[in-house]
Amino acid sequence: MSNDSSLTPFFHWGDCKSNDEKNPDVLRIVVVEAEPFATAYSTNIKAEVDDKGLYIIPLHNFESANKALLNEFSKMWKSGKIKDGSSVKVNTWLGVSTRNPDKKLRRWKISSTS
Repeated sequence: MSNDSSLTPFFHWGDCKSNDEKNPDVLRIVVVEAEPFATAYSTNIKAEVDDKGLYIIPLHNFESANKALLNEFSKMWKSGKIKDGSSVKVNTWLGVSTRNPDKKLRRWKISSTS
């Protein structure tokens, strides 16, 4: 199994612009490699995103303290709710930081659809 990130583009969370938890950006993904793997900058999975193709999806950027997506995904993966081939829906939006109200913080909700 190869994680050659030079061939597969990275998904950019910054392309998701919603600021509203009630109207989040929704990604429908099919997980290709459910076991998270590390690159120089992040912990990732490989997945097909909607109809956009294969991407490396960062679950946690090492420069960020925000581990919410990595923690939630890992919990679902370890419990068997997510595995290779699973269909997953990820809702994401920019929320307000609880520690610093002036700062935006990316939020996520993951649900298994298969």
